[in-house]
Parts: sequence; C-alpha cells; structure tokens
Amino acid sequence: MTHDLRDPAFLAHPGPQLAAMRAKGPLVRARIPLIGDVWVTTTDAAARALLKDPRFRRDPAAAGGRSLTRTYWWLPGFMAPLMENIILKDGTDHARIRGLVDPAFARGSIDDLRPRIAALADDLLDRIDPDRPTDIIAAYCRRLPLLAIAEMLGFAPDDRDHIARLVAPIAGPTNLLSFARALPGLWRSMRFLRADFDQVRQSGRPGLIRDLVQAEDQGDRLSENELLSLVFTLFVAGHETTVHLIGGAILALIDAPDARARLLADPAGLPLATEEFLRHISPVMMTKMHYASQDMLFDGVAVKKGDVATALLIGANHDPARFTDPETLDPARRPNAHLGFGYGPHVCLGMQLARAEGQIALERLFGRFPDLALAQPRDRIVYQPRLGIRGLKRLDLRLRP
Repeated sequence: MTHDLRDPAFLAHPGPQLAAMRAKGPLVRARIPLIGDVWVTTTDAAARALLKDPRFRRDPAAAGGRSLTRTYWWLPGFMAPLMENIILKDGTDHARIRGLVDPAFARGSIDDLRPRIAALADDLLDRIDPDRPTDIIAAYCRRLPLLAIAEMLGFAPDDRDHIARLVAPIAGPTNLLSFARALPGLWRSMRFLRADFDQVRQSGRPGLIRDLVQAEDQGDRLSENELLSLVFTLFVAGHETTVHLIGGAILALIDAPDARARLLADPAGLPLATEEFLRHISPVMMTKMHYASQDMLFDGVAVKKGDVATALLIGANHDPARFTDPETLDPARRPNAHLGFGYGPHVCLGMQLARAEGQIALERLFGRFPDLALAQPRDRIVYQPRLGIRGLKRLDLRLRP
C-alpha cells in the first residue's frame, strides 16, 4: 500500500496517517504524481540521516539517471535555465552559488530589512476594507512575502507590484492543466527579469540583483542561466513557505483563543510561537526528490541505485520520539528542534527572512484587528492539493466583529 500525501483528510489532520506510516518503519513507499512510488522518511532521525547522507543526490544524473533536461524534454525551451536551479545542484556547484547569496539572507541583513517589511504589511492592511469579508491569503499572506523579496532584490517600487502579479500564479499550480495555464506568466516573468538584469548593469541600482549581476559579469562565479534561475527561485520557492506559514498561523490562533490572548498580551512571545507554527503546520511538508547514487542499506531498508527518496518534514515535525505530544500546538514549546526549514547542505536559504515575515505579519494583523474572526464555516476550510505544500486555498475573515 502507498500513501497519498495530497489526500484532503491527511492535509487537514495529518496525525493519523503519519502514525500509520511511522508504524511501518522509518522508510515507506508513497505515490508522487509524475514521479511514481518513492521512498519517504517517517521519523525525525530518518529525515536527518537522509538529508546529510552523501549517497543521496539532488541531481538524478549524478545517481546514474537521466539529466533533468532529458527527463523533462517536453518542457518549453524557454524553461531550460530553470534546470540550473540551485535547489537541484549538489556539492561544489551548490556551495558556489549559495555562497553568493548567503550574506544577504543572514540574520543581521534580515534584521535591517524588518522596518521595510513592517511598512509593506501596514500598506497591505491599509488596502483591505475591514468591514467586508476578506480572503486574507490572497490579500495579505501571499502578497507580503512577494513584495518583501522584491524589496530585497532591489526592484524599483513601480515594478514590485508588476513582478508580484507575474509570479503569483506560477507559485500555485497543482496539476498539469494549471501548470500549462501558468506558462504564459512564466515566460513573461523570465523576459521581465532578463530586461531588469540589463537595466541593473546600466544603472547600478542597489539590491541583491546588482550583487548577483556583478558576480555573473565576473564569468567564473555565476552563469547567465544560473543568474536567471536563482532570482526566479528566490521569488517562487523562496516565498512559498511564508505564505502558508502566515495563513496557517492565523487559522491556528483562531482555533486556539487562549494562545491568541497570550500573544496579544505579550507579543514578545511571537518568535517562539513562530517556531511552533513552523513545526505544527509544516507548510513545506517534504524536501525535493533525492536519488540514490548506489545500492545501500538505509535504516534497515534495501535501497537500490536510482531509487527516489524524500525527507517527509511533516513526519519529522510530528514524531513523538522527538516532540512531546506532537499533535498539540504549544506556542511556548521549548526546545523546538523542528525541520520546518529542512536540514543539511540544502537547509532553507531564506529561513531568517521567513521567520521575520511571519512574525511581522502576525504582529501587524492581530495588533490592528485583535477581534478578527472567520467569515466562513470552519468545516468549509480546505487545503490546496499541491504536492509537498500544506497550505490553505483561501481563508475568509471578518477583520472587525
């Protein structure tokens, strides 16, 4: 039997299926659309072991399989640069590209950005009519991370809304049909980015794009395709965690009025609470696929060369061997060594930015509208069936009673 990780019942209440998977062992089979049956970790220990095991590679060609370009031969040609994605690279190539952007995402750099993120949040809230029901996911949770990353990259204010509109539909395809519908926006966004790189070369506009363009111009540090793919990835993959972290946390606080009251009384508890939201919600449920580069025995399971595996982060985050009473939301949980951002060489580049955005988004929203409430029946709230993501399709709120 394989497990469906897009089952609505699993997304709404993951505990029972996670326990059933864990009972079968640390590594079980699950079905992934377009990929097939893959190995999936079920425990915290197995997830950490997989993510630091050099025998598993992100690039299938490094494990004796076909390259990503050959695997996805049917994709439009303009998407070829995305195969240079940092997420899909291993070893020295991954370290080289990551080293170029790590300083911008360090805690100190993100702390400097916090006032601007707060201003962006306030501006988005100013645009919402508090006397009418609002889908807070579309109006706030999705737009804030997109605008924040645009700010970091250095886009001119007039361009931030434009690039956010181009990228937003690309972040959410759940099947081949919706992916096909997103292709025009993908093409337009890549054309926009190439034109922006040329503008930055001429103007020297400050921001992370300028730093990356300069690295690309040096020739031996970043190729043109790597530059395009990296900036695109920062937009799409770089904000998705935060969108569903914020949306899931809002719903969690509505469901837990005592926790909500404590955080409203003492906002200093938000950083600790955000770590618990990351653990309990697990907005990114699994890592990208890993490919076994050799036959091996992994945690007692025979894995063959070429087999596909993924670390199930939500399984690690709900593992009773790591967390006491893992199905309970405890905003004051300490310690909280969750895997919400992954682990090992590919640990999330933007984790400090996601933390800052989540904390600021919740503080500004609940600080302004402490009595916000659902504007839809609780049992009508559904999760989007996007593989690997645990996020709400929409969340209708009344900001004022």
